Order: sequence, then C-alpha cells, then structure tokens
Amino acid sequence: MSTKHVFNSTDDLVLRSLRGAVALNPSLKLHSASKSVYVALGVDPLAIQTRSASYPAVAVISGGGAGHEPAHAGYTGRGMLAASVSGDVFASPSAKQIFQTIHLASLFGATASGTGQDSDQPYRDVLVIINNYTGDRLNFGLAIEKALASSRMKIESVVVADDVSLLRPASESGSQTRKSLVGARGLGGNILVCKILGAFAESGANLARVKCLGDAVVHNLASVAVGLEHCHVPGRAISDAMKLKDDECEIGLGLHNEPGVTRKPMEGPEGLVEELLGLIMRSREGNGDAFLRLPEIDGEKDTKGDKVVLLVNNLGGISQLETGAAVDEVIKQLADVGVYPARVYSSTYMTSLNAPGFSISLLNVSAVYRQLESSPDWDADVDILNLLDEPTEAYAWVGARTHWPMKPLPPHARLKEETAVSPSAPPPIKGISESQAASDKIKHCITSACLSVLSHEKNLTDFDTILGDGDCGQTFAAGAKAIYGFVKDENANVDGMTVYELTRCVGEVLEDNMGGTIGALFAIFFTAVSAALTDIQQPPTSRQWGEVLTVGLKALEKHTPAKPGDRTLIDALSPFCIALSRGNTLEQAVEAARIGAESTRSMQAVLGRAAYVNVPRDASVLPPDPGAWGVLAIVEGLSRGLSGSP
Repeated sequence: MSTKHVFNSTDDLVLRSLRGAVALNPSLKLHSASKSVYVALGVDPLAIQTRSASYPAVAVISGGGAGHEPAHAGYTGRGMLAASVSGDVFASPSAKQIFQTIHLASLFGATASGTGQDSDQPYRDVLVIINNYTGDRLNFGLAIEKALASSRMKIESVVVADDVSLLRPASESGSQTRKSLVGARGLGGNILVCKILGAFAESGANLARVKCLGDAVVHNLASVAVGLEHCHVPGRAISDAMKLKDDECEIGLGLHNEPGVTRKPMEGPEGLVEELLGLIMRSREGNGDAFLRLPEIDGEKDTKGDKVVLLVNNLGGISQLETGAAVDEVIKQLADVGVYPARVYSSTYMTSLNAPGFSISLLNVSAVYRQLESSPDWDADVDILNLLDEPTEAYAWVGARTHWPMKPLPPHARLKEETAVSPSAPPPIKGISESQAASDKIKHCITSACLSVLSHEKNLTDFDTILGDGDCGQTFAAGAKAIYGFVKDENANVDGMTVYELTRCVGEVLEDNMGGTIGALFAIFFTAVSAALTDIQQPPTSRQWGEVLTVGLKALEKHTPAKPGDRTLIDALSPFCIALSRGNTLEQAVEAARIGAESTRSMQAVLGRAAYVNVPRDASVLPPDPGAWGVLAIVEGLSRGLSGSP
C-alpha cells in the first residue's frame, strides 16, 4: 500500500478538507465546531421571514467518518443533502455534532416550507440517512433522540446496509457460519440513496413519503467491494496482517479499512467481476428469493426483467482508466443475462482514502415500485429515474441527466467560513430536591471507578487487539481521565450538583471524550438514567438506583440490538442493573457483573467490528469481551469507593 501523503498527520486534516469542500460551492457554509456543512443560501438563520417559498419541507441529511470524500460534504447542496456531518477518519461523528447538524438543516426554510408555523418551534422535518455501522447507528440515534426531546420537529431515518458480501453462506465462504445482529454494512450505494431522497424532498414530498421511499430503496439495493490492497491512514503504523500478497485481492473490503470476507488469487477482471455480480445476484437466496427477476423467453412470450440502476464506485486508489474498463466489463456481463441498466454511474463517489479497489452497486428499481405499491403507507406517484436525473447543486454528484433512452440498449450501439447560531440547550429541569445533592461519598465512588478503569487499560487493549481494532483500552482510559478531571475540577462545582445533574454531566463528558461505539453507548445510557432520576426527590436507595439503571438499559435497547449473550458490555451491565433493581446489595450486583463478563469468554461476537473478524472454532481460547471487562472495572471501582477503599 502507498504510505506517502502530502499531509502526514490527521491533525486538523478533516476540518481543512471541509473548508476546501465549501470553497467549491458558494451556497455552502461550514460550522467548524461540529464539522457540519450545510446549505445556507446566504440567509441568516434568524431571518426566517426572508426564506424562499420554494424551499423544501423536508431536510435530508447524512454523514459519517472522514476518509470517504467526497462523501458527504460533496453531496450537500440543493437537490441532495441539506446538511452533512463528518467525524474523524473512519470514526463516527459524535451525537453532539450530529445534533447540531440536524438543527442547521431544520432551521433553514422552516416557515417558508409551510412547516413549523409555531413561532416557538420554527423547524422543518428531517430525514436522516445512516450507514449501517455500529458507531454511526448509536451516535445518530442519540442525536435524533436529543433533537426530538428538545423540540417539536419530526425526524425519521433510513439505514443503508447494502454490502451483501457478509451475507455469504458458510458453504461459499469456507468458514464457520456466524450469527450476526450487525447486518450488512453500508457501502457506495449510500450515494444513490442520498440522490433519490434529496431530489424527492426537493420536489415537495412530505416526511412520511420520503421515509417510505427511502425504506424501499435501501431494501432493494445491493453492493459488494473488492480491494487490491488496504488503504493507509496518515500517521498510522502499518499492520503486517493487513498486507495482501502481490497476486491477491480481497473480496468484501469495508469502507473503514475492515478486512473482507476472503482473500484469493487474482484471476483477471472477467472472473473478478463475475464473482462480485454473483454475490449480488445470490444475496437473497437465504430468503428464498432472487435479487433480480431476469427476462425469460417462453415461446413467443417475452417476460420483461427488472429495471436496474448501476453504480461503480472507485474506492480512491485505482485509475480512472481501469475504472472505466471495469464499468465496461460489468455492463457486458449484465447483458449476458439480459440485464441492461437504465442508468449507469461511475466515479469516486464514496472512498476509503486511497484504497485501490472498487465497488459495484445495483438498485432494483422495479422491486422498489413493487414494494411501494404493496405498502399501505404509500399514496404518491414517483419516478425514480427522474429523481436521479433531476439537477442538483451538489458538486460531487456525477451523472448524465439527459438523452437516456426510454428503453435501455445493449452495449455497443466553496464562501468564507461562518459560525452558525447553535441551538439552545434544553433548560435544566426544576423541582429537584436539594437533599438529592451529590455527596462526597458519591464523588469518591466516581473517582475510584475512574482509577479502576485506568488500572485495567492494558488488559482492555490486549483483549481488544485479539478480536477488535485494539482501541478499547485507550477509549475507556480517555473516558476515565475525563470524568476524573471533571470531578476534581473546582470550576465544575460538582459539590453543588444534584445526583440528576451529576449523572447528566457524566454522560455529556463521556460523549465528548469517549469516542466510538462505547462512548455513544455510555452517553445514551447516562442520558436516560439522568432523566429517570428527575422523578426521585430524595437520595436514591440501592433498589432505586437499580430501577433507574434499568431505564438506561431500555434506552440502549432502542438503539442497539445487543442483548445478554452477544459478547458486548451488555453482558456485564445488564446483570449488574437487574441485581440492584431486585434489592441485592452492591457487592452482589458486582459479582453478577463479574459472572457476566467472564461468560463472554465463550461467546462469539455478533455486534461491533469483532463480528466481522474470523474467530477460532475453539472459543475457549478467547479473552473476555473488553467492553464487558471495562464495565466490570467501573462497578468494582464504585464498590471499593463506597466501602472507603482507595
């Protein structure tokens, strides 16, 4: 892989790249604090009365980690996304960033679009497009919940999960069949979803219709990627395990540099394209269905096949020369089975930095129509091809708009950066009894928990290196250091906080400082727990703590499919909370957490990045789940702090 870069560190790289992006479109502005790019149209966000009456009623937004440029800033503009948000390289943006993006998109055009006529809540509706990665799902989920709680805006979301490579049965993959709750990852097909839904919203469609169309599109979209080598992130060391042999390619490469499902010798472009298309065509066999209905000729009867759209996406590191040839080979092989795409798109739509490879996406347009017709929620006419052809001000969208034949034919014939007004935070809830103030004992428990986590950092890193990406220890340590500093900070005035306020602040500190999936999980958990504490007017008893903690568990259930037995932090957190809610002592609850964490040694991961990693058949050699072990470290520290131990 190429390791030479103009910028040899990711420090400030994302923000500089976004500044460059908005320089290409004068209607875009950058909110640097949240790394949000949004359509501003030169309008002050407070001057609602001056907005254009033609501004759409629904704002479509999307985003994700950096490293996928031009996604998603390049697809922000009238006719596509109203706003987009970027995290760090290959890391989901935080819920706080996404929350800001939702408000930026929603505020513009609210009154003019006919929504939000209540002067107290001048918002328009928002449709969020989320790529199916755990961190994205959780952080976008938390942001949506916060936005819904802080305003009367309406928000819906669709999840793009088009990577079918992970759906291969064991007989094809040559490995042990894995149960997985993660589902398919999001790939380049995301951009088709952004274009179709953005154009539909621009036409004046309401939120319910945009949501319904989005669900149908993502359900009938399939993609698969191949890489000749992994990408290189500036400033990061290279792992020998990631290197491919000179004659190897990797099928099913993920956008975040994740390993694919198999490595195999290169057999030429024909065989490679054949395998990729085969994965797409067979992706629904497990459901007893076919992805495409192919044309059949029976005597004089010609049964038309499904209408499709083809998108070939350069992952960032192969030449346009080869990409064009790959498009040609894909079209040729589709024609061999009687499939002639009604639209063909090819560009560097959604990259994985400089990864040499490409992905193929097929959208079954006919199946989208069939699904819409059978839906009781659908009451509109729509032409998907027209939506793809509609003009957009998003500079990165590449595709011919005119002169497409009615019947597909066979082959041969940027502004100065501005800081937007941030939405006001929800006012503090009044009525909490002063007797619920946080005591010195609670502060001691918290600092003890932080020190406990820090003492386990190395173990957490070691455990996560075996089956994950090795950052769990660092992530937990970052959260522990931030909480410890917060409690010790005299300016934070922790002594004057109620338990509700302290719990809420803990969640906010973790959201800001504990990145990735685990940070989002803890932020969702503590946000829900703090809300539950508002109903308790006295210092919580052990049982009450258990009850409010189970509220946090239920909040997690809304945004992640993880449950006990899935080898996640839930395996330690759930038994701890349940034990307290049933009147057990803290020591007994800690023991329940220990048993739960230990039990993960024999479990197979079905969520998170570990779910994508091949594991040995003998599960007894596995370490415990690092997230569950981190939770155990927290509750052990709390227990020691309560007993007065250091």
